[in-house]
Amino acid sequence: MLVEAFPITGRQYRLSRHFLEIGLAAVVLFALIGVESVTAALLNSDGSFRSPAAAAAIFGAFWSCMVLPGVWLILIQSRHRLFVDSTTVRVTGCFTTQQVRLANLTKATWKSLGGSLVLKEHCNIVKIGFGNYTYEERRELIQFFREALAGREQDGWEQFESRCMPPQVDYKELRAQMQGHLRFAAIAFAAAVPLMYAILIWLKLNDGMPKVNWIVVAIFPLAISGAILCMIWIAARGDLARAKSRDKYS
Repeated sequence: MLVEAFPITGRQYRLSRHFLEIGLAAVVLFALIGVESVTAALLNSDGSFRSPAAAAAIFGAFWSCMVLPGVWLILIQSRHRLFVDSTTVRVTGCFTTQQVRLANLTKATWKSLGGSLVLKEHCNIVKIGFGNYTYEERRELIQFFREALAGREQDGWEQFESRCMPPQVDYKELRAQMQGHLRFAAIAFAAAVPLMYAILIWLKLNDGMPKVNWIVVAIFPLAISGAILCMIWIAARGDLARAKSRDKYS
């Protein structure tokens, strides 16, 4: 049985480093946009803002709020732990730790919406979100809980099984596909950037953008292309992180 295969000291599961990558990317991106927006408002070189200080404060507050989810992801990735052994399940979050003992469970519910398992022991509740882990870890955890909860009432298992079982994915094949998609995107944007420059320069020379300075014209195509490529790369990294086999922490 898989329950007996677990070491006596138990096993810990952590969130993928992809959460950290997304958090860092969000913090850097929105912080840079915020600094640029505040600086542009304070300088007010083209007179667009009637009250530069108020505009800078609004921009600063808005982009600071956009940075917070990235900070939250970084904290979650660094703090989250799922500990499992044959007797205990414990989830450690940013600020709280929840624990139940398998022998004392009063209810176990498989949630097909979001793919999770809710374990209830009197007043204690633990929720395991399988989407936080790799496909391999999901299969391992699902098998473990099915065997650990054998003989107990388990609500929602049939629907969960039909909707949320992790797929079998060949990591090397998926990585080759993602690399091909990224190469295609890079080539496409490399071809599109000169066209964007040509259009912007033509508009600027023909007074189509009288309030836009040449610095914006120089930066805009590269910034847009870089941002889109970065989003594609982050999405690809997420797919690979879910398919990759990661070492367990014990």
